[in-house]
Amino acid sequence: MASVIVVIVIFVLLALAIGFICQNGGWQGGCGGNCASCHRHCSETPADKQDKK
Repeated sequence: MASVIVVIVIFVLLALAIGFICQNGGWQGGCGGNCASCHRHCSETPADKQDKK
């Protein structure tokens, strides 16, 4: 019975971790350690993004 509880706890923690990752940007690239690149993407206005297309 104790092993079932441990497995349930592990799955709950895994679900919470996945939910946290998805709420905070997910696995969609990220800055990969280059914070200046991340800040540049956030500081661009929608008009700047349209000009690049």
